[in-house]
Amino acid sequence: AMVRLVISLIGCIAPACALIGSAASHTAEIEKLLSPSLSFTLEKGVDASSAAAHKAAEASKADVQGEADAEGDETDAIPRWRSLAGLVAGLRQMECSEDTTGATMSMLNAAEAEEDPLAMAALGTMFLLGQECAPKRNLTWGVHWVSRAAKAGQPDALALLGFLHDSDALRLLYNYTEVNFTKEQAVPLFEAAAAKGSLYGAMVLGYKHANGLGGLAESCPASAAHYEQAAIKALAQLDEVRRLTVEQTAPVDIDHLTLLSPHMQERESVNAAAVEYMDYCARVGDAQGKLGIGHIYHAGSHGAPRDKRAAEYWFKSAAARGEPLGHSQLGLMQLRAHRYPSAIRSLRRAAKRDDPSGWAGLGYAYLYGAGLPQSDTLAARALSMAARFGHLDAIYNLGVLAIQRRGEDFANADAVAAFRFWSVAAEYSQPQAQVLVGRMALRGLGVRKDCRTASFYLKHAVDAGPLSRSLLSVALSAFEAKRPQRALMHFLLAGHAGLKVGLHNAGYLYAEEMPRLRRADAKAFKQAALRYLQEAALAGSAEAQVQLANLIASEPKSYLLAVELYREAAQAGSRDALWHLGYHYWKGRGVKSDLAKALQLFRSAGMASKYAKLRGPEALVFRAMRFVYEARVGLCLLAIAVVVMTVGDPIATISRSLGAQQPMPEWHDDEADDDFDGFDDDE
Repeated sequence: AMVRLVISLIGCIAPACALIGSAASHTAEIEKLLSPSLSFTLEKGVDASSAAAHKAAEASKADVQGEADAEGDETDAIPRWRSLAGLVAGLRQMECSEDTTGATMSMLNAAEAEEDPLAMAALGTMFLLGQECAPKRNLTWGVHWVSRAAKAGQPDALALLGFLHDSDALRLLYNYTEVNFTKEQAVPLFEAAAAKGSLYGAMVLGYKHANGLGGLAESCPASAAHYEQAAIKALAQLDEVRRLTVEQTAPVDIDHLTLLSPHMQERESVNAAAVEYMDYCARVGDAQGKLGIGHIYHAGSHGAPRDKRAAEYWFKSAAARGEPLGHSQLGLMQLRAHRYPSAIRSLRRAAKRDDPSGWAGLGYAYLYGAGLPQSDTLAARALSMAARFGHLDAIYNLGVLAIQRRGEDFANADAVAAFRFWSVAAEYSQPQAQVLVGRMALRGLGVRKDCRTASFYLKHAVDAGPLSRSLLSVALSAFEAKRPQRALMHFLLAGHAGLKVGLHNAGYLYAEEMPRLRRADAKAFKQAALRYLQEAALAGSAEAQVQLANLIASEPKSYLLAVELYREAAQAGSRDALWHLGYHYWKGRGVKSDLAKALQLFRSAGMASKYAKLRGPEALVFRAMRFVYEARVGLCLLAIAVVVMTVGDPIATISRSLGAQQPMPEWHDDEADDDFDGFDDDE
């Protein structure tokens, strides 16, 4: 069977987490503890009778889900300002819309008149960090509202206040000294925030326990416990975001992972011009343009309003051009909208063209009995076809079916079988799978208990969540807009939560940008840069090691340490480290002067480093060396051309010169037989 084949293949590449047998009697208990859910859900209003074939456990789970949906209906009546306040207090950016100003005023009224903790926390965060469509930054009011909200026990305010104490960012960035922030108060505030359910507080404590920072002892169990709490909350946030995508798959976006450096190339981003060009391509018949515009309208991203009807139009247009993904995306939209006959037609057309999303959609249709007879067995087989083509959600969902023993192929499955599927999906960053693999490894459920493996997967799930993406994306956009203080504040928030990119970029901005704003505080900025670059280097950032070495190499007593840092970064693959190591060999700093070794390292580095700071004659020398290195091929071709133009064919010239100096002997024998005489036929 196809499912058994996929299981066998996945079993061969499961990570070395040493699978061990899990008793079948414990599978139900493990499934109840983990409570895994399918990655794809239909919109509200699905006929509950379609799941009648499910076992009793599934029926009870459906009842629980129904209660949750009922609660969701009640939350629809929540005032607009409260939903925005939850977003802002949680350190995420709110989307600007026509009612944003009115919601902000309602938030202010609730904070002043009712002393609502959430409203106070949101206002404080808004005044401290800024929002694109909100009142301007006001540090005094920001500290006032955050302090009041924290005093009332609001978890997000407690976490933000802990960050202000831990980083001293207001004094360093804005020279704000009205309130004295001390590091000693940070950890108790983070612990109080995490205990009350703060995602950011849990992330910070997980990072501090993992590395023994902030006066906390290094403890893997404590770190993993906090990361588990954070991962579950991040997954809940991710579910909200993923509903804007057609398949609920995690968006592939690495722009927020950009490392800052001098002479950065302009980032390729989807701006208004790019969207306009994509729209043009779609209108002239380009299938990829149609798909791109369809996804933009479906998500309501990049300045376009969310318009499902327009998205469906463009997916249908792409399908008409023969694009398999157009059929599958159209079918999934129709499936969610309960237009089952047309959905099944579209999904089957996509599946016939071996589109993995088409096969996955058919699997979901069988699972929910949506347009097809409900069949867990056929659903598993359709999902296994999608898994063969690398569909991560399909691989994850097969693990859910395995642990729930749904379908003939999974009748005897256990937690080990589920782990095999989830471990593969987790290796390729499927967030739900990462959380489940981490939780199983943390408790030894179906696998050997391994705290470090658990922390690894749980942290990765958290780092890919909406909060991390929002902080880094806002910071990067602010940096590109020439707003270094706003950028640094958000990079600091990300760095204190343990994001390596945030630590690196915070150190870079402290070292490179902040001294230009306030030269009088250059020494304090350097100390801050050393702190964050050192933490980033300990987290494995080779680029941070290079910059850290550059900072400490300004003092002769630190030359030897700088050389060691350069060597470690070079071994990790940094070409910039090779250049700086060559420079130290050239100057004899921390090592014996060796020009040959220096030139070898310079060539290996491409004769350049983006972190090099050269001035005067030295800069001219290195520019000349780099020019010769980069133009060496062109110079050789130019030399050949000059020779050809001067003396004609160089090969003939060389031959003539050799012939004149070394005449070749010639031997003649008139009496010799013809070469072919011996082969002549006498007859």
